Amino acid sequence: MLKNQKKWKRILIPTIAAAFVLLASFWYVNDYYHSDENVQEYFQEDTLVKVKEISDGIYLDGPGKERTMIFYPGAKVEYTAYLPLLYELAEQGVDCFLIKMPCNLAFLGQNKATDIMVEYQYKSWYLSGHSLGGAMAASYSADHLKDLDGLVLLAAYPTKSLKSDTFSVVSIFGSEDGVLNMDKVEDGRSFMPSDYTEICIEGGNHAWFGNYGQQKGDKTVSISREEQQKQTVEAILQMVNTEKDGKTVSFTEITPQEAKEIMDTEADIRILDVRAEEEYDTGHIIGAICLPNEDIIDEPEELADKSQKILVYCRSGNRSKQAAAKLADMGYENVLEFGGILDWPYEEMIE
Repeated sequence: MLKNQKKWKRILIPTIAAAFVLLASFWYVNDYYHSDENVQEYFQEDTLVKVKEISDGIYLDGPGKERTMIFYPGAKVEYTAYLPLLYELAEQGVDCFLIKMPCNLAFLGQNKATDIMVEYQYKSWYLSGHSLGGAMAASYSADHLKDLDGLVLLAAYPTKSLKSDTFSVVSIFGSEDGVLNMDKVEDGRSFMPSDYTEICIEGGNHAWFGNYGQQKGDKTVSISREEQQKQTVEAILQMVNTEKDGKTVSFTEITPQEAKEIMDTEADIRILDVRAEEEYDTGHIIGAICLPNEDIIDEPEELADKSQKILVYCRSGNRSKQAAAKLADMGYENVLEFGGILDWPYEEMIE
């Protein structure tokens, strides 16, 4: 009898322990931050960026043709939470692949970037990630420096060397991040290449890079989520729009006053109004041609000379930046963006 009891204990105790571990693991991977409901609107058709579900996650196919970024989500965060951030980036000419990680844990899918790079063809490849996703992106990058052009770390840090003369890194975090270990960030600086930029978003925190609500341990923000993501996109564009030799391949932002001076003194220019035709018809700058932003998909027939100076404007300055970025990505060498007609002070130049 005693022998049978001991035998059953040897079987029962490991079985209970295994069941407990299995139950705890199941609870852990299913206890995650869910995306805000409004992210579903990014799947709508007839938009500038086509959002497509693929086997490894989501492909955001925008107007850009040469540059793309693969994104690893943060740990235990539903991957679609990063759609708003990446959609804005794709609008600006950098296509994006948002990776769906097994169990929402990036260390279980660290090498997924390889599958994407094998299947799709782009001139320039960038990798990015948030929190644990950023750490895994950094680890992958360290082993594939020759295959990638750069890395974007969002509230993350590397643990291996990223030093290379042909590799760029930008590290972005919020001043109110209560989750990120800043000591680790400081240690990670020793692994960075010479082309390294560090940006602290004043008033931002850990969770505001995605749309999944508040995160445990995080601090209170003093800026909106939209503002933090806007500054993040601007920082990313600053990196990807610069070639390794330092030559800028993006557009240049100028003031309305500078634009007027060019119009007054130079003849070989094109003025581009990228609003809709009905907006253009209500009043536009004299000499401007109408080429709606959403129609700029391939190289416009109206702009045959890629070296010609092109001045771009819209209503408020948003669509003009999108259009200017697309033109620069198509190889136009002299694109100048000067905001919106709402801020144009020269009424005598409106017809």
